[in-house]
Amino acid sequence: MAGVLLLAIAGCLFGQGAAQATTKPHILLIVADDLGWSDVSWNNPYVLTPNLHTLATAGVIFNQTYGQPTCSPSRAALLTGKFPFRLGMQRVMDNKTPHGLPLDEELLPQKLKKLGYATHMIGKWHLGSCKWEYTPTERGFDSFYGYHHGAQDYYTHKSARGLDFWDGKTSVSDQNGVYSTESFATRAESIISQHDSNTPLFLYMPFQSVHTPHQVPSSYLQPFSTLQDDNRSSILGMATALDDAIKRVTDALKGKGLWDNTLTVFMSDNGGEYSDGQSNWPLRGSKGTLWEGGTRVPAFVHGNMLERTGYTYHGMMHGVDILPTLVSVAGGNEDPGLDGKNMWQSISTGADSPRTEFVYAIDSEANSYAIRVGDYKLITGLRARKDDWYAPAEMQQMGILTETVDETGPFLFNIREDPLEKSNLYGVAEYASIQRAMRHRLNELKPFEVPFPADLADDPAADPSNYGNVWMPGWC
Repeated sequence: MAGVLLLAIAGCLFGQGAAQATTKPHILLIVADDLGWSDVSWNNPYVLTPNLHTLATAGVIFNQTYGQPTCSPSRAALLTGKFPFRLGMQRVMDNKTPHGLPLDEELLPQKLKKLGYATHMIGKWHLGSCKWEYTPTERGFDSFYGYHHGAQDYYTHKSARGLDFWDGKTSVSDQNGVYSTESFATRAESIISQHDSNTPLFLYMPFQSVHTPHQVPSSYLQPFSTLQDDNRSSILGMATALDDAIKRVTDALKGKGLWDNTLTVFMSDNGGEYSDGQSNWPLRGSKGTLWEGGTRVPAFVHGNMLERTGYTYHGMMHGVDILPTLVSVAGGNEDPGLDGKNMWQSISTGADSPRTEFVYAIDSEANSYAIRVGDYKLITGLRARKDDWYAPAEMQQMGILTETVDETGPFLFNIREDPLEKSNLYGVAEYASIQRAMRHRLNELKPFEVPFPADLADDPAADPSNYGNVWMPGWC
């Protein structure tokens, strides 16, 4: 059994309703939180995500799609079409510091509103909320139902003693005890049922799952009761709960007669955190690192408008490409000021990717740098540890163990030939010219960095005790 499971996962790496009243496609953009490469069933048959599996295999599975190492930067890239190093958004947003996604950026929902879309967001924001101008309904969303910060209790919806659950600009207090994944699905069903079919719909659903804390209704734990790792069992149960919630959303679209004209994009924001029970195996590393396990994410697209389906797309793609791709599908024009590429023709037909390079990280304050150019990846400066190949509990119980290594950088890898990053080519004479070219390209990009404001101190005005134990915007 262990050999079958190993081959199945390694093989993944290498290798109905009424007529529509609008001709523009409805768009469902789903982002999972900290869902690792091996936390979905098409990459790991032990995982139970049957609804996502059906959508992925009937659509186009992305084998080489990237986010940033952590959540705020990934979300910034997704909604702006720009690499976070150009925005001063290279790191995770803190609850008590006065910082947010720059207000002069036109975000994806703002662009889609100009194209006639109704725009709704359900889930996690994490792009700044010290003042209302940073929050979703000021950034192009007609409605927002979710939370502003990075993590919270799934049932009380509190983070560090403060409630962080919002319906637009109104604090929500009637969901105490309701699992957030289910609450979000219920709101999506309501939005869809009330939607005017003459208007194209954009529904952005960045779920809380499967970020910690380890919380899930007990019924979801039973299928994983034989695992000898409570964290892993919880994560797998949370993934199945997420899968069920997404089925509720797609069923609602079908019931409304919108599904046949809906384009669905699914991805994780970054890799999983192995110490919390998520898994990126067989990729190297963890969330928060520049390794493939921290940045290469499970993703797919589904919809009748795709010309070719039922295949795995191996072209290079990054989260910054989502904005220009969706704007193009919606009938908009390309913006030459973006880092993102319009991937529609490529993913719809299987053509070569227009993307030839991307930035994993340029953060001078942290002395952290990594870029990809063609097949090659360069990592220089300091890096987070967590640089092993972490086998999840279900594999360890079958004898597939974590591989460890003790290496120092810099690093140069041929990702096409070595996606597991096991053969460091840096300093190898045969690759000296490639090494020089990669360093030259990195040096060309560094002047475009907007440094992250790392010197910002916590502001006591942000404390929820000032506002009846609610994390209230408007203090900066």
